[in-house]
Amino acid sequence: MKKPFDLVILGHMAMDTVIHVENGKRNVHTVSSGGAVTFGSLAAKTSDPSARIGIGSKIGKDFPAELLQPFKQKDIDLSCLLVDEKSPSTRFELVYDAGKRTVSCPARCSELLFADFPPELWTGKRFHVGAICREISLPFIEQMGKAIAGRAPVGIDLQGVLRDISPDGRVGLISQENAFAATRKIYDVFGERLFIKGDDFECAAVSGIDEPIKCIEYLLAEFKESTIMLTLGRKGSYLGKNVGRKAKIERIPAFKPAKIVDETGAGDTFLVSFLSRLGNSSCSIDACKDAALFASAASSFLVEDTRCKGLRSSEAILARVKQAIYM
Repeated sequence: MKKPFDLVILGHMAMDTVIHVENGKRNVHTVSSGGAVTFGSLAAKTSDPSARIGIGSKIGKDFPAELLQPFKQKDIDLSCLLVDEKSPSTRFELVYDAGKRTVSCPARCSELLFADFPPELWTGKRFHVGAICREISLPFIEQMGKAIAGRAPVGIDLQGVLRDISPDGRVGLISQENAFAATRKIYDVFGERLFIKGDDFECAAVSGIDEPIKCIEYLLAEFKESTIMLTLGRKGSYLGKNVGRKAKIERIPAFKPAKIVDETGAGDTFLVSFLSRLGNSSCSIDACKDAALFASAASSFLVEDTRCKGLRSSEAILARVKQAIYM
């Protein structure tokens, strides 16, 4: 009998095309796998090769078999990677031009259906809800909340709550009112098990508040039992949690990488690395801070090379935490 999943990541596996514009010329890179299930699973498995990592995902029959090789080589469980014979795989184009990133979604696979996945998936010790194109519905979340056991931590990236994909593939945002309402429903499902992660722009899009500290205080007032992580890229991040009746907020520094080559996937690496250090959702603020420092260091390795080539073991990550060299 197989042991329960140490981490389950949910969301579409995408086909990413990265385009860098330099001096007006578009340099198109080779298509690669993307999405939270890609960066998250590879980060978790590289950090701890003994961990059982599962993904609940869906691709089309057009998905290139060679893009699955990195997962197979690391022995990531693909038994819950579904193939939709009638829909295309989700595809994203990421254009980097003068430091600005533009994202479009020219194709989407069908949404995830709770009934398509086996009960074994919900025995996991930790979960990362990594939607990238609104493929995970609120009814799915509600069924998931009833299925998972105990105090298993559930991390959710606000990106998946906020994104709105137009028929022509443009990626936009839903309204602040709808974003807050969706986050409220997710919180009502998971309560203290919920770990919410978003960058400053995403957290502001839910709360309506631009200033990071005030934003976290507001979110903690609304979602009292949850843990909030607000990331600021190269400026580090904030961790917020209610302790007693008071909001406790910790500043988490960004560790200095040897170089910065590719920052794609840093958010997913941060969240799964954070979750991997938690025993269950009832952790102290100090335990969460230690997990956040580990996550920050793990992300600093990812950016040192293209795609997932910069990922490192937990030993290397902890060594960087101990060195405490920040940006």
